[in-house]
Amino acid sequence: MITWLAMFLQKTEGANLFLAVICVMWVLYCGFFLAVKANRSKKNIKTAAIAGLVATLISDIVWFFKFFDNLEYRNPGASGVAWLVLLPILMFLTVMVLSYINASRYEFDKKKREKEAAKQKKKEKRRKKYEQSEDNQ
Repeated sequence: MITWLAMFLQKTEGANLFLAVICVMWVLYCGFFLAVKANRSKKNIKTAAIAGLVATLISDIVWFFKFFDNLEYRNPGASGVAWLVLLPILMFLTVMVLSYINASRYEFDKKKREKEAAKQKKKEKRRKKYEQSEDNQ
C-alpha cells in the first residue's frame, strides 16, 4: 500500500482505481483459496492471509521503485502496465502452492483418520466378542 499511499498523497490520477484493483485481487485471491476444501481450516486461512500480504508487499515495493523516482510519481507509459501484472501473478502462484501443500496434508490426515477409525472399530469388535464370551460363561 506504499505505492497507493504515495499516489494518493500526491493526488495522482488513478490512485483510487489502483486501490480498487488491489481490493479486487484480494477478493479473487480469497475466493480461489477457499474454493479448495483442504484450505478451509483456521490455520490455513491465517497462513494464506500472511502469504497474500507478503505477495502484496513484494509487488508494492517493486511498483514503488518502478513508478516513483525521488518520491515523485513518474509515468513509465505503456511499459508500466506490464509491471501491474506482478500482483496477480504472485497471488496466483501463492494460491497454487498453498493449495497443493494443504491438499497433500489433507489427504495424509484423511488416510491417518481412516486407519485410526479402522483400529478403533477392530478394538470395539474384540471388546464385544470378549463381553459375549464372558456373558455365556
